[in-house]
Amino acid sequence: MNDIKERLHALPPPGSLDAILIGCVEMGASRIHLQTDTALKIRVHGRNYTVPGLRWTNREVSDALAKMYKSSTGPSRLSQMEAIDTSYVIWPDRSKPRYGFRVNAVATTIGANDGIGIVLRPLPEKPTPLEEQYVEPRLAEALDGETGGYLICGVTGSGKTTLMGGVTRKRLEDPNCHCNIIQGAAPLELFYDLIEQNNASIQQTEIPRQLKTFPDFIRAAVREEPTDIEIGECRDAETMEATIQAIISGHRTTTSVHTHDPASTVRRVVSLCPPSDRDSYAIALIDNLKLIVNQRLLRSTDGKRTAIRSFLPFNRKIREALLDAPQARWPNMVRGFVAEYGQTFEQSIKDVHAQGRISDAVADCAMKELD
Repeated sequence: MNDIKERLHALPPPGSLDAILIGCVEMGASRIHLQTDTALKIRVHGRNYTVPGLRWTNREVSDALAKMYKSSTGPSRLSQMEAIDTSYVIWPDRSKPRYGFRVNAVATTIGANDGIGIVLRPLPEKPTPLEEQYVEPRLAEALDGETGGYLICGVTGSGKTTLMGGVTRKRLEDPNCHCNIIQGAAPLELFYDLIEQNNASIQQTEIPRQLKTFPDFIRAAVREEPTDIEIGECRDAETMEATIQAIISGHRTTTSVHTHDPASTVRRVVSLCPPSDRDSYAIALIDNLKLIVNQRLLRSTDGKRTAIRSFLPFNRKIREALLDAPQARWPNMVRGFVAEYGQTFEQSIKDVHAQGRISDAVADCAMKELD
């Protein structure tokens, strides 16, 4: 902790944006917060740190936003009640590491004054391999399918993108996987140009910079003879409808949903189905669903964070039982199926604790939060 504080105080002034961001990444920051008339704040392995001497004026924050957004129109967009969600890459020397960031900027209020708030989330230079994410063998096996729907879920900051990136990396590197992946995200967070692509390919599109919406992206993707379609996130009925169409048309389709556990995931995806055809779309989804996995992060014994997961691979017995029951019963039924055929969060906590990756106190606290 003291080492991080010392390194924070050694950061350059606000005008040296790239040097500041690189310094924060090298300290292990998962979140960097710049705000008008406010000290720089970062989050490292679940703990917050502040640099009181590094305060940002409104002009300095505006200049930083213009540089990251690659346009001076950023502040005016914020003043029109629009949020900016984009990516920023620092790579001045191709022989050295590349630093990528997801950037979200909004207009803010500081005391009685208006200002700008920018949150950056550092992204790995390469997607993290599944073996470094301690992915369970049963889950790895369930992720190996070639068709159907795969839902990788969790709250913001739970590592959904990291897990999805690991899966994509594995498929690209596998010489026996002849896949053509079409991916859309808002914004793109992980890049694969530094990954060896043996007999596979990937094409990435940023929403809304290169295509306006996820449904537009999915409609374009299905015309490009993909084996895999990856949708960054299902947020609305229109996107869910397009995602289900991709699933039932025979593509391996992966997306994420913001939910807490597999039971709430089923409830959420049904609610996102278009109201006029909710029953038929929900049935089509369940009939072609291969996997739901929900992930959370806990503080690990090495001072970082590690994942716990609850997941359910879908088999014919599960699908038939759900399709024979009223939709209102699906969440409770899925909860029971997770315990019988998948893995609960309780089991994951016990396994991670037994492996020595989390302490007694963290395990006890996590168990209590599940009650």
